[in-house]
Amino acid sequence: MSDETKRIARAFYEGYNDKDLETNFDAYISPDLVNHALDGRYNRRAWIDFDSTLFGAFENFSLTVLDQVAEGDKVATRYRLGGTQTGEFAGVPAAGNTAYLTATSVDRIAGGVIVEHWTDLDFSGFLEQLSATPAEAR
Repeated sequence: MSDETKRIARAFYEGYNDKDLETNFDAYISPDLVNHALDGRYNRRAWIDFDSTLFGAFENFSLTVLDQVAEGDKVATRYRLGGTQTGEFAGVPAAGNTAYLTATSVDRIAGGVIVEHWTDLDFSGFLEQLSATPAEAR
């Protein structure tokens, strides 16, 4: 099961590079997802809507899976995402800064899809990179 859970999670995260979250979520995220990320404030629809704003804000957006560890029906995935900001993101106007966020997510897989999701990330640090003056961003 561990290889299959890793395959499903990797395909989901790497699917961000296609910039079509509707298709990606339909393939890999349960309609009944239990999302514990950000104190559970984002249901499946809100997660799609928010993350879709990445593509308009970063002209060269990319996500790279760095590591995975799986046990049973859970997989931990560490990944890095970001790019050069060319549009407003989360209220931060574009300053042309390049910023990356490294996050670790744990996903529970059942029936070939992600049914439960947790994530740890430094979103404030990511926003700080975006709003830094060019000398600070280096």
